[in-house]
Amino acid sequence: MGTSKSIPMVSQPRDKIVIVTGSNSGVGYETAKFIAMMGAHVVLACRSEEKARDAMRRMNDEFQTEKQLRIDNVITDDELDIEFMKLDLASLKSTKAFIDNFKAKHKKLNLLICNAGIYSPHQVTTEDNLDLTYQVNYLSHFLIVAHLLPIMKVSGNDCRIILVSGEAHKKAKGFDPDYAAGKIPHHYDGYRMFAKTKLYQIMQMYSIDKVIEKTSIEICCVHPGSLVNTKFWEEEDSCAFCCLKCCYTCLCQVKAPHDGAATSIYAAITPDLEGISRAYYTQSKSAPRWPSSDSRSEDMQTYLFESTKELLKSYLTSDILRELELTPKITKTEH
Repeated sequence: MGTSKSIPMVSQPRDKIVIVTGSNSGVGYETAKFIAMMGAHVVLACRSEEKARDAMRRMNDEFQTEKQLRIDNVITDDELDIEFMKLDLASLKSTKAFIDNFKAKHKKLNLLICNAGIYSPHQVTTEDNLDLTYQVNYLSHFLIVAHLLPIMKVSGNDCRIILVSGEAHKKAKGFDPDYAAGKIPHHYDGYRMFAKTKLYQIMQMYSIDKVIEKTSIEICCVHPGSLVNTKFWEEEDSCAFCCLKCCYTCLCQVKAPHDGAATSIYAAITPDLEGISRAYYTQSKSAPRWPSSDSRSEDMQTYLFESTKELLKSYLTSDILRELELTPKITKTEH
């Protein structure tokens, strides 16, 4: 075992409050574990309490091993400072309940990592009459960001929002205004819908960055890797994907979850990135890259942003809507 050399280890303030969605397994698990090992208080926002509690036990077991290795910038406490909060992104009601529970317990938020994601080869409709992939990967995370921005604005310097997107966004093959507005497609292509949600996350980054332009909050997107060996793709059994996974495996291109988490952690805690916003990172310890031209279209960004607010109008107060008013981008570092 042992700390991955690809993961930066930077001591974190003990009063730093962090949320990682989907942190009971895979990339989210490693992201939450390592940031907690550096000293922050980490909220594991997960759907299943049983799986989250099991993950917390495993994190603490692995933490004991890391301490014995005397890794720099790993805390020496008996246990990690982690807690579970229930979050089901497939339900807007559950998502709003998570937001309310967090605000009732915590008065600050320094780091929000929107990591949870789903891939469904078949179309599934949620209780909110929305496509499951669209709601989990994009819409519910948008609701969390919208409601927690006011708290982040008063939580001190260098607060960050990390959206786990990916190179799949380049496979969206154009902007689909109907799907962006929450309409369920007649002909469902699981990977195409997944790619569209990754595109929307990057477009969300650009829009939210205009909202936070005069604050100490930064927002960025990251790509965890072309293929990370997690449960995420277990339901994909198409011939094409199986061949792709076989090729990546033969070429030693399948990443372990802790390597997939490296870019998220790099964007989240590296001091040199303070003040750098709307960046898209595809590797840790490297310069950001340009996402697709579709993601950078201001007209498309505005359409998605306004459509999203309309979809969520029952969950957005007038105060939150004022917080989401777009302003021109003028100062922060561009990428």
